[in-house]
Amino acid sequence: MTTTARRAARPAWVVPVGVPLALALVAGLLLRLYGLTAESLWLDEATSLMLARMDVPTLIEWTSLDIHPPLYYTLLHFWIALGEGEAMVRGLSLLASVLALPVMYGLGRTLFDGRTGLVATLLLAVAPFHIWYAQEARMYAWVTLLLSASVLLALLAWQKRRVGLWVAYALVTAAALYTHYYAVFGILLENLFFLYFLIKRRTTPRLLVAWCVSQLAVLLLFAPWLPTFLLPIIEGGGGWLAVGPGRPTLSSLANTAVLFTLGNSREMFPALLRRAGYLLFVGAFLAGLWPGKKRPEASAETSPQAPLYTEREALAFCLLYMALPIGLAWLVSQVGKPMYSARYMMPFLLPFLLLVARGVCNIPQPIVRGVVLLLLVLVALFGVWAQVRVADKPDWRGLAEQLTAQAEQGDLVLFIPGWHAKPFEYYAQGALAVCDDVPVPVDTYGDEALQAVAEAIEGRARVWLVWEEGHYTDPQGAVKEYLAGQMRPIYAAKMPLVGQVILYEREMGGN
Repeated sequence: MTTTARRAARPAWVVPVGVPLALALVAGLLLRLYGLTAESLWLDEATSLMLARMDVPTLIEWTSLDIHPPLYYTLLHFWIALGEGEAMVRGLSLLASVLALPVMYGLGRTLFDGRTGLVATLLLAVAPFHIWYAQEARMYAWVTLLLSASVLLALLAWQKRRVGLWVAYALVTAAALYTHYYAVFGILLENLFFLYFLIKRRTTPRLLVAWCVSQLAVLLLFAPWLPTFLLPIIEGGGGWLAVGPGRPTLSSLANTAVLFTLGNSREMFPALLRRAGYLLFVGAFLAGLWPGKKRPEASAETSPQAPLYTEREALAFCLLYMALPIGLAWLVSQVGKPMYSARYMMPFLLPFLLLVARGVCNIPQPIVRGVVLLLLVLVALFGVWAQVRVADKPDWRGLAEQLTAQAEQGDLVLFIPGWHAKPFEYYAQGALAVCDDVPVPVDTYGDEALQAVAEAIEGRARVWLVWEEGHYTDPQGAVKEYLAGQMRPIYAAKMPLVGQVILYEREMGGN
């Protein structure tokens, strides 16, 4: 049928797919702009900026000692040439988050159909968890984009077998690995599913060779960084997760499920709305696991344009895409060093929402289907609103403004732990002298740590202490006690999400 004939056969009330897709993209962009600078940059974002300000060779050297690879920081290095304001620094993540929306549509259309792709795109556009990391200057939005693009390109390359798709797949997959190591889980998923095709569909030698060459290309592209990637695994390093959250529990899995549905501020939901939200998402997800109308199997060898998978295979692919990484990360954390963090699971929000979208599309009655979709969107929008309303990051912007206004000439700001100086200095812009090099944990370093404090405050009439209360770096407040023995506290205030800010003044005639 020609294009003209297809248009003539379309009922007048049918809206072209490009219109709702464009509306979903615009809605996603506007929601990601909403509240973009409502909160200060926090420690991890300030670390991203610190690394991005380095020249590229130094940046790469630093990240070789970190738990994250260098691509995001390198992109940010060039991005901040446009500016270093809060909105601009976070804008790189926002860009990746918006670009993930058409990729989501592609996944839905390739695995299921165009309607499922549209519904899934809309759900991702309003997803609070996805929007949260669209507004944070970290790599999670980028690994989500690149890993989902890798999966989509793999599906398309298996189906269409074009050289350009294989090349794009290798480049995008290697880029995902250089962005976050959890991209390994995506590659594992792709290879497991290709193995399934190899066994069940008896794919041609040509397709097998093409896949093996693409995997070799990814390995060669990542080879320069492979020793850096393997070293923590061999040594059993766990990074901040080992000393922070520790081993995940079943509640960690439950919390990830909450983030996938209501977002990061469930405490803002009225109890009835919260429970209704859970019920809606869980019900749609379970309905999505039920196969719809059966479609015939197709072979890439006989019809390259036809899907390579049945409805059941597409559902199994989505379920594996979501459950394999989350389950493996959780299980490995039980026997080795902890590696489970909810933020690392963001790439696997997409298959969850694909299954929710499939559940919505499986509802036979159009009115019921529309009502369920509307309710899911409204619940998500409430979660987006709640995230902006609830402070989740320390107010370093406000503290810098306060201390800059109240400080006297010669004042020192002492941070325990010292790394909190990074977001503070972003806002203070050198207006105050800062000490951020006291060795921690203070209990471990003992006299050496207190000697560093003594040297820092020598000759200072006033010292501001910014102390994270109860943190493992100084849980007993040894630095606080030492300062109280040398000077007198004249002001103290709570700093939400950090601890205390205390001003000490030296006694007249004191050393």
